[in-house]
Amino acid sequence: MSVRDVVLDMVKDKKCGYTRTDVEPKPVPTDGKVTWLGNGGGGFTHTGPCEIYIDDKMVLHGDDCEEEYPGGPNGSDKLSEMPVDYSSCNGDCTLSFYWLGFQNEQWQAYVNCVPLKGSGGSTTQTQASNAGSPAIGEKTAETPSTETQATEAPPAATPQSVETPTTETAPSADTPETESPSVETTTTEAPLTTDTKCKAPARRLRKKGIAL
Repeated sequence: MSVRDVVLDMVKDKKCGYTRTDVEPKPVPTDGKVTWLGNGGGGFTHTGPCEIYIDDKMVLHGDDCEEEYPGGPNGSDKLSEMPVDYSSCNGDCTLSFYWLGFQNEQWQAYVNCVPLKGSGGSTTQTQASNAGSPAIGEKTAETPSTETQATEAPPAATPQSVETPTTETAPSADTPETESPSVETTTTEAPLTTDTKCKAPARRLRKKGIAL
């Protein structure tokens, strides 16, 4: 089972978290990167796996993205950068980021989607530019299982994005612990979180966004 499978099962109908796909597509990044932007700046802040897809093709998987793609602490300008091969994007495609953040007994599910247009080249290791890597940022808004705190996810605008914590779930005996990935492009992620504990899962909604 992939990270995407676990996250989508957790978020149910929120397949892209709080991010939008009905917006003007962003140009395919030319720097071959996706960047993760933490809620207070910096990079990944929780241990956990992440995956990036272009349409249905997995283009990145990390078992512990905080360790494999380190960024700076909160308040820093150092983001987590992930290399991505955009060559499978021919014309129109959607970049999706899934990350499962493990925080104590709770899981946080982050989902970000960014519509792209143009043809992608092979992965390159260059500095991010205005039309560079999608950046994902963390901005979470928790919601109890019976109530929903709506927070607007910033539109997937420029190649920079903000993370969207999608769901927070306490792992039960039947649920494997996994994390979802994120992407950095100039757009903002919206977190979805759902708290689930033991037999009576509670849900939290979190907001995260992607930046292209």
